[in-house]
Amino acid sequence: MIRQIKYKTVTWIDMESPSRSELDEVVKNYDVHPLVVHELVIPSQRSKVDPYDDFMYLILHFPSSHFFGNGENRKETYEVDFVLGKNFLITVHYEPIQELEEFAKVFESNSALNKKKNELHAGLVFFYLIQQLYQSLEPGLDSLNHSLKRVEQKIFTGHEAEMVETISNINRQLLDFKWALKYHREVLSSLDIAGRDFFGEKFGYYLRAIIGEYEKTWNYLESHRETFNELRQTNESMLSIKTNNIMKAIAIIAMVFLPSTLIGTIFGMSGLDSNMPIIKSPYGFYIAVTLMALAAFSTFIWIKFKKWL
Repeated sequence: MIRQIKYKTVTWIDMESPSRSELDEVVKNYDVHPLVVHELVIPSQRSKVDPYDDFMYLILHFPSSHFFGNGENRKETYEVDFVLGKNFLITVHYEPIQELEEFAKVFESNSALNKKKNELHAGLVFFYLIQQLYQSLEPGLDSLNHSLKRVEQKIFTGHEAEMVETISNINRQLLDFKWALKYHREVLSSLDIAGRDFFGEKFGYYLRAIIGEYEKTWNYLESHRETFNELRQTNESMLSIKTNNIMKAIAIIAMVFLPSTLIGTIFGMSGLDSNMPIIKSPYGFYIAVTLMALAAFSTFIWIKFKKWL
């Protein structure tokens, strides 16, 4: 799909999964280097920025708005390629992106550019687009924040074991965010230098604003990661304490009944032997049971005295 929107002297061309022939047809009027056209055909594994004489080529990856899914169809990130010239912006992506659809409506209404008539160029369109892409990540981070709060409540209400899988899923989501955004700082720093050379020093304000949006998003993510690590450690500690208490209870029960078991074993070894004392008496059974009970009770009192309970 190819969408082209023009406002005064600026043209934005948005392309979804274009073929090489479609790209050649679109970029023929913008003097885009063939190497860039070749890279636009297929997704790239890394973010980067390459300055050219008449445009800048930028690749950025963002966490997918569907990253909460599970299974084989789960999509962690999406890629957007930008070819940024003085009066044109070409964006290429390989799947539908809701944020670009929303920006297209804003751009068509010209609401974001009406105030910039005297300094209008494609760099401003790029600025507003990148700004919206970063701001679109806030709902996902807010959702993670709510998930962390629910985990905290569950941990402190005795549901530590149930939270193990939930914590693992949250960790996976946080990793998706981190892997998508971890290279943005270096790319945007390079863009800051290249953008000033290309659009002039006045455009530096917008470039710093883009970096500011990224830093705000990254700091929000890091705050979540710190909270997550503390909750995971707390959950593991509480699980360990609960496991230790269970093992302690089992050990105490074994100690209480060990003397009784020993007495029962001794009297049961030769129950038919005429020389076996006590058992052959009319009250032998009751005597043995009484001895076993006294042994268990004495062991219990000793454990209480040692404060093991």
